[in-house]
Amino acid sequence: MQIFLDKLKSFITRKDFNIDKDFFLNLNGDIKRERKYSTRYAMDVLEYDKHDIVEILSILSVENYSETKIDTDDTNPPLLFVFGKIIDNKETYIKIKLKETNRSYIACISFHFSKYKMEYPYRKNRREKK
Repeated sequence: MQIFLDKLKSFITRKDFNIDKDFFLNLNGDIKRERKYSTRYAMDVLEYDKHDIVEILSILSVENYSETKIDTDDTNPPLLFVFGKIIDNKETYIKIKLKETNRSYIACISFHFSKYKMEYPYRKNRREKK
């Protein structure tokens, strides 16, 4: 997990990192979710834009890691990493991958308030502390 986070942070802090070209925020998934668990809703409540989301990604740690999922919509790479972060006293579900194909970029598949309590395997108490 630390290797993934190191790659992510290294990518974000590159001098030539361009948020418009190197960061993809999936808003299409909002159609499938209840409004209060959508990315747009979380961004509105938090008054966030994609710069704020990238800032959150840059400070994620192993302790924020929750689980790894298989991306059935995109098999290159097939792994999605799920993190949780308390933001404004709300547990926020963050699902991301680092695409390293012809053009590398960060794909943020989900950034919304968590519908269910998240587990954190690399924490002693395994629940987010507020």
